[in-house]
Amino acid sequence: MKNVLLIDSGSGGLNVLKECVAVCPCCNFLMFCDDKNLPYGQKTKSELQKITKQNLENIKRFFDFDIVVFACNTLTCTCLDEAREQWKDVCFVGTVPAIKPALGKYTREQILVIATEATISHNILINKTKGIFCKPLPQLANLVDANLDNLWADEIMAYLQQSLGDFRGKFKAVVLGCTHYFALKEQIRSVLGDVEIFDSANGVARRLKFFVEQEKDATSASYQVQIMTSGNSNLLGVFWNFYNS
Repeated sequence: MKNVLLIDSGSGGLNVLKECVAVCPCCNFLMFCDDKNLPYGQKTKSELQKITKQNLENIKRFFDFDIVVFACNTLTCTCLDEAREQWKDVCFVGTVPAIKPALGKYTREQILVIATEATISHNILINKTKGIFCKPLPQLANLVDANLDNLWADEIMAYLQQSLGDFRGKFKAVVLGCTHYFALKEQIRSVLGDVEIFDSANGVARRLKFFVEQEKDATSASYQVQIMTSGNSNLLGVFWNFYNS
């Protein structure tokens, strides 16, 4: 049975974890919520590489991971190549904005990508795909983690309205370039109108399944899910309730 580690700065990775467990219920999962370093999206590439290297080395001491899922777009575009170089015996799965599926249905001018500043700056696909409008939402991940018990909180809705209100009716599709945003689909539609929303959770889970299926017991429906934080242990209950909600 594979040991699968997922890493994100907060609750965003829990949205990916849900999908991974649903698609691959034959692994031991550890979700590492690095709340001590929240948010990832406003840190430099070198800062994130240093943080990630230390996190992986620390976690390996007590959880012998076979596969690591970077359940964060920012972490993927800043640290994935370096992690693969350092940990050659580990399979790494990244999370990238679902731009290709959106382009399969809509023109570039009809697509809005919302993400962190770091993802917009460093993601190769975003930078190669000219004509898609990208909007950074630097505060949204923090607001999500601060309001997991009420994702319709006034401060979330006010921020979405302030950031996206002028785009209502201008786009047909929205690509969620941050895993924290996956829990806000209805909130985003309430601001932008009738848009199709694309996230990458299922794509990540299917990529994980590709590696897991190489195990002879990959059909066994037996798994363990654990969640840990790097800073505030009081968040464990909050994250666990959010995962199970």
